[in-house]
Amino acid sequence: MNMLNKRFIAVNEDYPAEKWLDYYQHADAAYKHWFLKEGAVKRPGLAECGQALTEYMPELLAIWEHLLNLTNADESDARLLSLYCPTPYITGCSQAVWSRYSPVLVRNYDYSPDLCEGRIMKSKWHNSQVIGATDCLWGLLDGMNEHGLCVSLAFGGSHSVGEGFGIPLVLRYILEFCKNTQEAIAVLKRVPVNMAYNITLLDAYFDIATVELSPVNKTKVTHVPFAVNHQGDFELTNYAMFSRSYERKQALLDRLYDPVATIESFIDGFEYAPLFASDYQNNFGTLYTCVYNPQLKAMEFRWPYHLRMYQSFEVFVEQEVWIRY
Repeated sequence: MNMLNKRFIAVNEDYPAEKWLDYYQHADAAYKHWFLKEGAVKRPGLAECGQALTEYMPELLAIWEHLLNLTNADESDARLLSLYCPTPYITGCSQAVWSRYSPVLVRNYDYSPDLCEGRIMKSKWHNSQVIGATDCLWGLLDGMNEHGLCVSLAFGGSHSVGEGFGIPLVLRYILEFCKNTQEAIAVLKRVPVNMAYNITLLDAYFDIATVELSPVNKTKVTHVPFAVNHQGDFELTNYAMFSRSYERKQALLDRLYDPVATIESFIDGFEYAPLFASDYQNNFGTLYTCVYNPQLKAMEFRWPYHLRMYQSFEVFVEQEVWIRY
């Protein structure tokens, strides 16, 4: 079996400048190829993108315009960076909140190593510090802000596509401007997304929620402390079967309600099947496990072979690790 190498890098930059621009210049061609995959006419025009940001997330307009100036963006780049009605793409993921004693949000991110940015970024774009795994140039796959609000995403299993934003930008918006789970839920109820996603939330008050988002169905808010790659109690989709979503759901239930489980054994369980996936050739391999602790305002990133990275708002160290899958 071919081994795959992937670099993960921790970056500290309060406001997008040289470090952000350096990555953008490295990744822009690949993102533009993705953006134009279905043809430029399939993506909304620049005016429509700007209007959507103005209507749903106006607080992001200033930084969007900053990014456009920083990159000398043309119209195509500006449309891409709006992340409004982006090209559809599918990821995996398992996520759950351990709620005993010291609650933490734990998640596995499942995707292709070649398509993951591999950047863990600490920033302060507005009034809150944010640490998270980046995606779509200025969005987030998961993360935490200085208020202790933690969030992560999992694909919802449906291939339905509608008019809305790419979910990484919505997660960025939540961590920039929300302080607790209820504020985040309010955002998820009013901001449209282009595909189905399950969002799990935990805040410093230990308020736990999972929100099922869909471009075609009404947003559903539950207090279920986990999410995988289907919605509802039982939704039979090809992707749910391919991704072993039901097996992973049962594994999470078993671990969450095991009376002898500890927080350590619960987190360790994410490093083994069925929660840990290894089908990297088909874009479904676990790329990292992350643990967000709202009490400590700290997080841990884990990779195979016991590689670890610890970060916090108080101590954030720029570093890189190379992973072999």
